[in-house]
Amino acid sequence: MTIRRPVQLLLALTVLLYTSACSVFTGSGEDGNVRVVMSASDQSSLAPSLSTSGDDDDDDKGGEHRGDRFLERLETANVTIASLLARNTDGQLIDLDMDLPQTIDLKALLGGENTTLPAGTLPAGDYDQLVVVMTKLDLTFVDGGALALTPPGGGWTSIVRVAPFTVTDGEDTTIELNFRMGGALREIGGVLKFFPDFDGHHR
Repeated sequence: MTIRRPVQLLLALTVLLYTSACSVFTGSGEDGNVRVVMSASDQSSLAPSLSTSGDDDDDDKGGEHRGDRFLERLETANVTIASLLARNTDGQLIDLDMDLPQTIDLKALLGGENTTLPAGTLPAGDYDQLVVVMTKLDLTFVDGGALALTPPGGGWTSIVRVAPFTVTDGEDTTIELNFRMGGALREIGGVLKFFPDFDGHHR
C-alpha cells in the first residue's frame, strides 16, 4: 500500500500536466476575422510575367499565348476554389478557416464584378503570403460549347505574395485578390491548359 499510493499520485499528476499543456496549445481562441474580395483583370500584355511550364515555347508567338484568343469566346469560366492558406512570418502555412469550396465566375470578374468569399478566420499573428488552391475549371462558350479542365495532382496552386499584414484577435482584415486573366489559358500541343495567377494586397 505504501508503494502503490505514490505511484497513483504520480500518474494522476502526469495526466493533469499533460491535459493542461494540450489546452494551452489548442485553446488560445485568438482569431481575427478575414474577408477575401476577388476581382480580375485582363493583362494580356503582361502574359510573359506569368509562370510558365517550360514546354510552351513553340506555342508563344511574339510574347502572346494562343490561349488568350479564348477570352472573347468565353461565356463563363467557373473555377472552384478548394482552399486558402496563409503563411505566417514563422514560415508556417495555416488554413484560412472559411466555407470552402466555392465556385467563382472569372469571366464575370473580368466584366467588373467583385466577389466576396464567405467570412473566414485566421489565428492572430503576422502573415506575408497566401496560397490559393483550385480544383476545377468549367468553361462555357458563346457558341454553346463547353469544356471542363481538371488539374494534375491535388489542384492548381497559386502562391500570392502580399505585403506583411497583421491579423488581430476580434478585428477585421480584408484581403483583395486580383486574378490575372491574360495568359491564364494557354493552348499547348493542341490541349488547353490553365495557369492561374493572382496579385494580392490587404486593407
